[in-house]
Amino acid sequence: MKILFSTIGSITFIVLWTSTASAADTSSLDSDGYIRDWVMLAPITLPERGSAGGLLLREQVKDEASLEPKAGDTIKINNKALTWKKITASTNYFDFNAIMDSQNDRAAGYMVTYIECEQDIPEVMMSVGSNDQGRIYFNGVDIYAFTEARPLEIDADKGKVTLKKGLNVIIFKIINEQNSWQGSMRITDMAGAPLKGIKIKLSP
Repeated sequence: MKILFSTIGSITFIVLWTSTASAADTSSLDSDGYIRDWVMLAPITLPERGSAGGLLLREQVKDEASLEPKAGDTIKINNKALTWKKITASTNYFDFNAIMDSQNDRAAGYMVTYIECEQDIPEVMMSVGSNDQGRIYFNGVDIYAFTEARPLEIDADKGKVTLKKGLNVIIFKIINEQNSWQGSMRITDMAGAPLKGIKIKLSP
C-alpha cells in the first residue's frame, strides 16, 4: 500500500493554470462539498497478469499525469477507441459500472475535473475514497496512491492541497479488481465546510 497523503497537513502543492472553459461546462460542488461532475474514460481492460496495485502505478494512458480532456475527445488504448464522456454522479460518489450499465472486472478508469478559483485558496482539505485501488494527480503532480483492494469508504483518506487562482486539474484513476467500482472526492476547508467561490468545469 502506498498513500502519499493520509493525514491533515501532509501535502501542499501550488501550481498556476489558466482557464478557457465555456460557461456551459460550469457547475459547483454539492452541498457537502463533493465533486459530482467529471469527464470519464472507461473501461480500460488490464492484463491478466500482474497485481492490481502494481498496475495502478503504471500508465494505462500515455502521460496520464498531464491529461486535460473534454467530453467527446477520443483516444485509442490497446487497439480500442475510447471516448471521454461527461457524467454527473447521482450521489456523493460515482459508480463506473452503474454509469456504463455493465460489469467490468480487472479494469481501469479515469475521472477528470477542473476547479476554477478567483483567488488562491490555501489550506484546502481533499477527502477521497476508492473501490478498489486509487491514484490522484493534482495539477500534474502525483499526490496520492492507494494500492490495495478495498470497499468504498467515503472520505477514507485526507490530505491538504492549495488551489491556485485560475484552473486546477484533478485526475482520479481507479482500478477495479472485481465487483463494485467506485470513487468519491470531497473538497472543503479545514473545518469540513464546503468551499465557496469556486467553479467546477469539464474542459480546460
